[in-house]
Amino acid sequence: MFTQCPQCSTSFRISDQNLTAAGGKVQCGKCGKIFNALYTLSKHPLNDSEPVDILQISSIDRLSSDNIAERYQLTEDSELSKEMTPSKPSTLKWGALGLLLCALLFTQVSYFMSDRLAQGYPMLRPWLEQFCAATHCELALQRAPDRIAITHRDVRNHPSLPRALLINITMKNEASFIQAYPQLKLSFFDINHNLIATRTFQANEYLPQDVDIHHGFPAGTPLNVILELIDPDRNAVNFEFEFK
Repeated sequence: MFTQCPQCSTSFRISDQNLTAAGGKVQCGKCGKIFNALYTLSKHPLNDSEPVDILQISSIDRLSSDNIAERYQLTEDSELSKEMTPSKPSTLKWGALGLLLCALLFTQVSYFMSDRLAQGYPMLRPWLEQFCAATHCELALQRAPDRIAITHRDVRNHPSLPRALLINITMKNEASFIQAYPQLKLSFFDINHNLIATRTFQANEYLPQDVDIHHGFPAGTPLNVILELIDPDRNAVNFEFEFK
């Protein structure tokens, strides 16, 4: 919008916001004349000269006093930049988008890292079990090898094979939940407890054929394991079992 000073006929550019803030009263930045811009308001310049880019606008109350404390100065460049600058999305819109992205990221992490989360943070396991039931992701069985105890063990020479050992152990899951079958580490020592030989058996190497490894080790259920091994050394007099 444009207006014109009635005293010096200078044209000015003015916005609706500033015109409303001033209540129509403006002060010419060229001659200092205070006038009502509404009287000469137009969509186009009222003369052929380029509109002056300095127009001081004050509220009606402030114009009534001799001391005009605050004024709005308009420039042609600032008005054009305001018209060309796109409006920014609201804070609420950005907040909702941020929450959506966080939820999507959390869902992806839960889907692809459910096993690690369940092992590292056992308190999340009930939630992860429900999540995997809904999304069809696979959640590995819990692991607590320190809750597996050996209730019976026996290592002796093999009755029918020379230089071989027959090992018989009974292990029990003392945890309150089904857990994955552990690795079984067997170590042999001499009389001075120097390590002579060691080997770690995977679950599929020591489990009986009638045990389904995927069902896990039931809580409170004993399991008998029989191993046949070549005697590592005649000096091996001590042995040790460890679950990993």
